[in-house]
Amino acid sequence: MNKPVQPRPVTVTLRPEDAFDLGERVARGEFASIDEALAAELAELNYRRAAELMGGDHKLERFLNELKAETVDPKDYLDANVVFEDLLADLEARAEAAGE
Repeated sequence: MNKPVQPRPVTVTLRPEDAFDLGERVARGEFASIDEALAAELAELNYRRAAELMGGDHKLERFLNELKAETVDPKDYLDANVVFEDLLADLEARAEAAGE
């Protein structure tokens, strides 16, 4: 079910202060490139959205740990296991892309 993640070019216009901040973070070595920095920020945003949907960080982390250990059927939480499989794959791919 996990689909390979294929990078594709996207044009993004940032506010000057955001572009400066990301550039500074790259210059400090926090990220290897602006692309990596944006990928990490998007991964964080997706994580926060998933945590909000699950009712908090602790519930999301517990769910993800149980899912990884295959001790839980996603349907026990919501009748949307395909969505969570894709969400997990996406979060893991983004975290890997960000070097986490």
